[in-house]
Amino acid sequence: MEFPVNLAFVPLVSIFAAGNQVMHKPSEHTPITASLLKDLCDKTYDQNEFATFLGGPEVGESFTNLNFDHLLYTGSGQVAKHVMNAASKNLVPCTLELGGKSPVVIGKSADLKISAKRIMFGKTMNAGQICLAPDYVVVHKDQKDEFIKETKDAVSEYFPDLKNNDDYTSIINEKHYDRLQELLDDAIEKGANVDEINPANEDFSQQEFYKMPPTIVTNTTDDMKIMQEEIFGPLLPVVEYDEIDEATKLINSKDKPLGLYYFGNNKSEEDNILNKTSSGGVTVNNVISHLQQNDLSFGGVGPSGMGRYKSFEGFKNFSNPRAYYKDVSFKLDKFFDAVRPPYKGNIEKVLKQLMK
Repeated sequence: MEFPVNLAFVPLVSIFAAGNQVMHKPSEHTPITASLLKDLCDKTYDQNEFATFLGGPEVGESFTNLNFDHLLYTGSGQVAKHVMNAASKNLVPCTLELGGKSPVVIGKSADLKISAKRIMFGKTMNAGQICLAPDYVVVHKDQKDEFIKETKDAVSEYFPDLKNNDDYTSIINEKHYDRLQELLDDAIEKGANVDEINPANEDFSQQEFYKMPPTIVTNTTDDMKIMQEEIFGPLLPVVEYDEIDEATKLINSKDKPLGLYYFGNNKSEEDNILNKTSSGGVTVNNVISHLQQNDLSFGGVGPSGMGRYKSFEGFKNFSNPRAYYKDVSFKLDKFFDAVRPPYKGNIEKVLKQLMK
């Protein structure tokens, strides 16, 4: 329930602060939460201040055709293209909060145990169904095996069992469960190694919900869908590097991500990676944490989104600053004669003085 509420109310702070009225459509994938949101908001706000509309894609499509002052969309990049295309017909400015393949780079100076605990906490939070979830890890080839061992230890510590554990989240629906399974099947077919982290050796073939264990994927190649598409689930490719620049090249071979994460204590290495890459935001020695800093703006770049909310940047994003200037009184209009035609010989001198 947390995410449908969070995604509605966090940007609402900036939107209301900038003096806007709001029309809101929560996700149809969480109908119970959406209904509760509408009930609470309808009781709290006048509909001219904040109106909530329930429905599926057809309602969302109707939103994109309205002549808003601003349109905020959170979701997939594919749908965002349709949103922006429809909004362009009315020249409505958009803020798009999307996602992408947010990479984790582990430098040789990093503490692997602590790094693995922090990474797997972020990756298993909501079973990886977070726009800023770490999507793949790039680690030195000499440290890869140790890192994978630490990920297993971390998951076993967090979740001694998974299947009936309320602390471990299900995939939201069958469609997305099947999509994740297809990513795994495609990777296996093309030669990847798949290592399921299943501390209690539970059978996931028969279950009431769509739970999927955290899964490490190695020996990946660029032609695998799991290395091309945003995963948005508990699957974690681990890629090895020999030289750290290989990590930078891998990141730059893909669309600019929403988040980028570096683990290590080598400031020169950190600066080099950040200077040579582009992302919506960065957290060093953790994942997702920059989102929690209320003084930092939040948003993507390129395919991972556009526009910002949170912090003062959010206020500006949902504002329409209007330049305002009041000229000298009519009584002083004669002073303009010096720069009006017919021009006299000293006009250049006058203009230069005015422009100082």
